[in-house]
Amino acid sequence: MNTIWRVRGKAHVIGHDVPHDGGIMPKQVVQARIVDPAQLIPHLFEDYRSGFMQDVKPGDIIVSGRNFGCGKPHTNGYIAMKALGLHLLCESVSSIVRRALMNLGQPCLQPCPGISEAIAQGDDVEVDYETGTVMNLTSGTRLQYSAMDDYTRQLIEQGGQKGLLLHWLQTHPELAEPMPPCISSTAAGPALRAVHLLKEI
Repeated sequence: MNTIWRVRGKAHVIGHDVPHDGGIMPKQVVQARIVDPAQLIPHLFEDYRSGFMQDVKPGDIIVSGRNFGCGKPHTNGYIAMKALGLHLLCESVSSIVRRALMNLGQPCLQPCPGISEAIAQGDDVEVDYETGTVMNLTSGTRLQYSAMDDYTRQLIEQGGQKGLLLHWLQTHPELAEPMPPCISSTAAGPALRAVHLLKEI
């Protein structure tokens, strides 16, 4: 992947404690276990904000208050966000949500205390993930947060956990070959665990 770490887009501001189920993605869509991005995208924030999909475009920036994605740890909404090419600035997220976003390769800068008050709906915003700088180009306000760490950027650069494992197997082709029958799963070690993880994603 060729990830651009400095982006600019229209801000879509949402509040605190927006749940995944019934907020980011309708409960019935989650319960149907839909994971196809093409089917998920039309329902993004459908219950939370009427007409959201008519106002958003690829590259736009979701600005969230505290505890984004709270509730059950589902990922349908994050799949839709990534497929649509959205970016995410959050005052805070749980460790479970943070890990889910990383594993899917969804760019998210957090924690960003007070950001939902410093940016208004529709503002023109520029984000530099490598430095943690957020510029509200509409108001002229400059905000400084912690930069995205190298490991997270590497994971997103590879397209998430699945992409990282694929890259690892491509750079270690000998470990992607089927194991001879005489080699036990214990002896196979990291290679076998990587293949099993890849199948589960």
